[in-house]
Amino acid sequence: MDQKYQHWLFALSAPTAAMNIEHGASYVDPKFYPNDPMLDLNDSWGIDSKSSLIDTVIRMIDNGHAEELSYPYYLWHQLSPLQWKNYIEDQEEERLVSLEFVSNSAAICGSGGIKSWDLSRMSFLCRIGVLNQWLTEEESLWFHSRIASRARHFYGSWQEYTAGFLIGRTFWLALGEERPEFKRYALSAKGGLDSNVSVALQLSTSPDSPYKHLPWDIDPTELEIEKPASLQEVDWS
Repeated sequence: MDQKYQHWLFALSAPTAAMNIEHGASYVDPKFYPNDPMLDLNDSWGIDSKSSLIDTVIRMIDNGHAEELSYPYYLWHQLSPLQWKNYIEDQEEERLVSLEFVSNSAAICGSGGIKSWDLSRMSFLCRIGVLNQWLTEEESLWFHSRIASRARHFYGSWQEYTAGFLIGRTFWLALGEERPEFKRYALSAKGGLDSNVSVALQLSTSPDSPYKHLPWDIDPTELEIEKPASLQEVDWS
């Protein structure tokens, strides 16, 4: 695969890389942390092998944190403002808080909602799989091609993709709040965290940002990778 298209695939984890630039993360290196010998994923992800890495990636890409709000984000883009207002008025208070969050963010992240929060982190995990020598670069690129097909289906630009990531991170940070009034505050306050602002600035203004020179619209056939023989037992597409 041409290096340009490899870099496009690695750009799927650019929001995660932007969060870790000061710790040596790279936008373009297959290993994510090119100067590190490995990264322990056991405490943070419960991943300690190739099989557990693959299981996590497959599960989180299609059934990660974004699934809870996937339908509301889709619905917001299908209904008229009045229809949406009538829809959320029938919800219980706990659910209403999440739907208000969707109302306030759907216009900037598109119908994909917060799926890029999961997609970017799974791209990160695949690159760490290469760093830890659980995945070959070819295997990682194949997983990236599957992530890319989903990203291109749900988003229309790097800006939407980045917005989905940051909004998804905000939602994730508020997951521990159970009382509606506390969760409503957390969803509002955590969106403005310095770490979120820093990611947005890095990706929109830094000359090193891949989003400054890689167009979103790219020939999708150039991102296709034939499944390696070493992954033939992986029943997933």
